[in-house]
Amino acid sequence: MASNIFVKKYSLAASLGFLAGLVSCMTGLLFAIVSRLNRGSGSETILVVCMLFGAGVVLILSGINVAGIGQKLSRSYSFLAGLLLSAIGLFIFMISFPDNWVYPRVSYAIIAYSLGIFLLLINIFVNYFLQALGDSGQQEDKNKTDNVQYEPQHNDCSVLTTFAGILMTNITSGTYEPAFITSTSDDENTYIINNTTSEEKHPEPLFMESNEEKSITETKSITATDAVNDKSVKICNVDDEQEETTALETTQFPEIAEVIEPEIEKEIEDIEGTQDNKGEGEAQYSSEEALCSKEKTDVQELVVPYAEFRSLKKTDIRSDDTMREAARKILMYHFGQMLEHERGTKIGRDIEELHDMRVAAMRMRSTVEVLEDYLNMNEMSSYYKDIKSIRKTLGAVRDLDVFLEKIDHYLTAQPLERALEIEPLTDSLLIERAKHRGSMLVYLDDSRYNKFKKNFADYLRTRKSWKMKSAKKNGEPIPARVVDVLPVLLYSQLATVRAYSDVLTDDTTIDPYLEKYHQLRIDVKILRYTIEFFKEVLGSETKTLIKDLKGLQDNLGDMHDTVVALEMLENFEKYGVWGETHGKKNSVSIRDYPGVDAYIEYRKKELASLLDSFPDAWSKVIDPDFSVRFSQAIAGIYNS
Repeated sequence: MASNIFVKKYSLAASLGFLAGLVSCMTGLLFAIVSRLNRGSGSETILVVCMLFGAGVVLILSGINVAGIGQKLSRSYSFLAGLLLSAIGLFIFMISFPDNWVYPRVSYAIIAYSLGIFLLLINIFVNYFLQALGDSGQQEDKNKTDNVQYEPQHNDCSVLTTFAGILMTNITSGTYEPAFITSTSDDENTYIINNTTSEEKHPEPLFMESNEEKSITETKSITATDAVNDKSVKICNVDDEQEETTALETTQFPEIAEVIEPEIEKEIEDIEGTQDNKGEGEAQYSSEEALCSKEKTDVQELVVPYAEFRSLKKTDIRSDDTMREAARKILMYHFGQMLEHERGTKIGRDIEELHDMRVAAMRMRSTVEVLEDYLNMNEMSSYYKDIKSIRKTLGAVRDLDVFLEKIDHYLTAQPLERALEIEPLTDSLLIERAKHRGSMLVYLDDSRYNKFKKNFADYLRTRKSWKMKSAKKNGEPIPARVVDVLPVLLYSQLATVRAYSDVLTDDTTIDPYLEKYHQLRIDVKILRYTIEFFKEVLGSETKTLIKDLKGLQDNLGDMHDTVVALEMLENFEKYGVWGETHGKKNSVSIRDYPGVDAYIEYRKKELASLLDSFPDAWSKVIDPDFSVRFSQAIAGIYNS
């Protein structure tokens, strides 16, 4: 028993390899958990985890291969080739990551490792397949001299040959002929079948002709009438394309003899069909149709998650809605917009996807802040915190996108030398963006974010949670409808904006960071968002109002971004790293960045230009014509 000798010989090596692989994989898993592995982890952490897992998988597969080997280890070429290729792939990864982890080294490592794992898996499958065939071909009665003992003897070339034969059998629906079935004559349909089961004892080989299959099957068949009358007969559904039962199948699997031929089954169904109640058949059909319809709906929900939110084209607010119901509709719409741009944000091919997702989250936050007095904040507070967290995470990446866009716009009118001089700044920005984007992707894949989406969607669907009382306990009415509350809310917000006329100044010595302009920007944004939220119930004048408010908001927003950018650029010159706001002991001198100095001067001129253009944008909002159009837009609510 040569194969058994080899199995015993390599059993210790197989056990040690398998256990070493398990230990390596578990160590990698524990290390990944302890180090909190994510996209933003350090290169050393990623390298250690990948090497432990990669080596562990190779050792586990090698141990299984050695445990089932049936020949000398030095002659198992497919196993040795798989082991060598896997090791080469791991070695290339180890010496290349992260500095040289670029094409084509990435391809070499992945192809080598994948091909090695593939060969190891094939070798495992074929070894145990052949071993199973060999065990089934052994004769139980060793005293019978007329039976030849079958001993599985195969070389390494049979590994790929056997695997290819198995694949071709499944592809072509043919019959795979292993070693224990041998031809006995020139007729391709005549075979000698050795005894293949330990339960059955046949001292003589069985001869089977292909033309005997039909006669064997016919002896097992029964009539349709007998099948109907005999309740003990088991009826099995047989497809029209199913192959006929062969004598080999009947010998090895006796239960197949109970299968009724397709023609007999059809006759049985015809006889039983005449006895069925027609009304019951129709009822069953209706129930099946309803079930199919429900399954179709479930499939659509799986294909497009949160489809009911993402398909919304407008809020559908009505003037007789309560303010709380209006808030629900606004949140549903912008929640759908946020989800609609989530995939594009993760892919990162178009930075506008991130911008749109951030705007949707920002408007959800503004909805809660503007309509806080009309919401149940005990229930909403947890969702509000998550919405702010989403906006902050997205904003960290979006702010850097805007900054890089500003630099690109600046460089279009500059000579090539200027782009080279500003490279230290752009490189630092790109590194910082990569970090924030990694954190953003981790956040969007985290269970907390996905739990928020599910719970918030359920909360928005539950109308009962959004009911609002229309009267106090003593019977005093509470203004709750949009038509009653919105006019007062809008006039109050406009009054807040107009009040800045007496406090604004363009003297940077009095207000070096232009804080008043920043506060005005926030209040203008709130007024604009409120008008946009309820534009479906307001008059047509809302379009021009939104245009004027957006012009003022853009001016103030660019002004604020420029002030922040100048502060960040000055800190970059001091510390050489983007985002640093405090010095280090060894970072006390100003670094020499000619390109950055020139860009700072450019941004200062931009700030002066924005301050000069502010009066024009501001006058459009405080102009009497704006107030007239504002009143006309509010008056439209009574006609909606």
